Amino acid sequence: MMKYLGAAGLRAVVAGAVMGAALVTGGGAFASAEQADPLSDFLTKYVAWAETIEAEGQERGTPLTAEQLDLAKAVGIQHPEKVRLVYADVVPFPVEDPEMRAVGGSMGFIGPGVINNAQAFGYTIWIRNGFTMDRPALAHELVHVMQIERSASFGAYAREYVPQLLEHGHSDMPLEVEAYEANRKFAAPGT
Repeated sequence: MMKYLGAAGLRAVVAGAVMGAALVTGGGAFASAEQADPLSDFLTKYVAWAETIEAEGQERGTPLTAEQLDLAKAVGIQHPEKVRLVYADVVPFPVEDPEMRAVGGSMGFIGPGVINNAQAFGYTIWIRNGFTMDRPALAHELVHVMQIERSASFGAYAREYVPQLLEHGHSDMPLEVEAYEANRKFAAPGT
C-alpha cells in the first residue's frame, strides 16, 4: 500500500493520523489548524527525538571490532571509529508520544506484526536482541550510517528517506536499494 501512496497521499495519511491523535489526546503539538505540513512537523519532532537516541547510543553502545572497522571503511564511512552498536529488546521509536505513534503506525514503522531488527541513528546502530547481526546485515546498516554521514545531518537524511519511502516503497527506494546491494556485496567471501 505504501508504494502507491506518493508524497501527497502520505501527507494526507499523516495529517489524518495526526488529527486523529490530537482528537484522542485532546490537543498536542500537531493539533493546530494552522499547521501547513504535518509531514514536515512529524519529521522535525522525529529528528529531535532521534538525536537523543543517538546520544544515548553513543554512551551505552560498543565500538566496532577491528574486523567491523574494516567493513565500515570498505562501505565508505569516513569516521568508522564513531560507530557504536547498541543491543536492546526493541529498536526504539517514540511510541510514548500519541501523535508520533499514530504517524509511525500510519507509515508502517510500528504496529502489529512490525519487527524492526536494526536501525541506524547517526553513528549508532540499534540492534534488536536475538537478531543475528552477520556481516551482510551489518554492511546494510553501515551503508545507512554512511548515507547519514554524507547528508548534511540526520535531519537531512530523514527528509530524503521518508519521501523516497512514500514514493517507491521500502524495497525499491534508492537509499534502501543501495543498502541491500551491500548485503549482497559483503555476503561474498573475501569482500
